[in-house]
Amino acid sequence: MIVDDFEKAEISHFFKVVERKKGNYVKAAGKYACFYQEIENDDVAGNGPKALEYLRSKAKVVPPFYQEDFSSSVSGHDGSVIIKYSAKLDL
Repeated sequence: MIVDDFEKAEISHFFKVVERKKGNYVKAAGKYACFYQEIENDDVAGNGPKALEYLRSKAKVVPPFYQEDFSSSVSGHDGSVIIKYSAKLDL
């Protein structure tokens, strides 16, 4: 998912797995701040604003804010996934 406006912190785009073909979005080149979080699958949708607040407390970043599934499951942790959160550094 992508959040385009930090102040509103509302989801603006979703990504999904589709057949391989030409994409319609390119993530801009640059240096990004990111972190990974293990989270319960049921909590993923509502965690974005907290994750954005945490990332902004650690680095000066600019929109958009990305949330990417890194792992569909964690061995030995039923019901949890690894999520990658990132945003481009404001250099």
